Amino acid sequence: MIAPLSRFRVWLFDFDNTLAALEREVDWPGGRRKLEAFLRAEFAAHGLDDAIFSEIPRGNLPLYAALHTRWLRGGANSGVTGAVALLASASALIEAAELAGVDCAVPLQGAVELLWSLAGGGRTIAIVTSNSSRTVARWLERYRLAGVVPTIVGRDSALALKPSPETIYRALELCGAPSEDAIFVGDSEADYRAASAAQVRFLAINPDHSGDAWLAALKSADIFASPGAIAARLDADSASGPRLPDNR
Repeated sequence: MIAPLSRFRVWLFDFDNTLAALEREVDWPGGRRKLEAFLRAEFAAHGLDDAIFSEIPRGNLPLYAALHTRWLRGGANSGVTGAVALLASASALIEAAELAGVDCAVPLQGAVELLWSLAGGGRTIAIVTSNSSRTVARWLERYRLAGVVPTIVGRDSALALKPSPETIYRALELCGAPSEDAIFVGDSEADYRAASAAQVRFLAINPDHSGDAWLAALKSADIFASPGAIAARLDADSASGPRLPDNR
């Protein structure tokens, strides 16, 4: 039997395409050109093979994630001196592109109301994202949600991006919660895989009801068209199911 949503005291959210429509507002190709130019110069300075640009010809976050794995997890074998600083610089370039578009990123249907409802019900909320925490913080300020969402674990944490569970583990640590008390809401296979690895229940935001293979692994009751649909389900669960304990 699926546990009612009202029983979870910690709610973790992805950001882009889960709470906010950021993707369409960011000049990702322009950001990629700046990011790649910076990285190619660093590769040349370190005498590194630049085949990764052919392996990952598009996208900012996939390129960053691959470099994170090679440079930080490669240790002494990575061939890169100052890998942490280089990745921080790369992240900052991606952040600049995000910040240029975030003020135009509208909330998904019901997102603001869901966050307020969860906070009003005594839940703890955190955002776990591959975007920069500063990008998210700016959006929260714009919609007067900074006090509602006290915790953001973003790319600038220097942790491995999803589908690694590392950012979820950090969020759970900051929220002081075991995995069984938490639920994670996201829109992608990477979100789903990260939640599964962390043994956290997962809810999918899937507005167009697309038949992606990873969605087939979920129960239909855990797939929602919008944050507003989750809010409606939460209200129904709260009315008929177990509530949070009084000592929360």
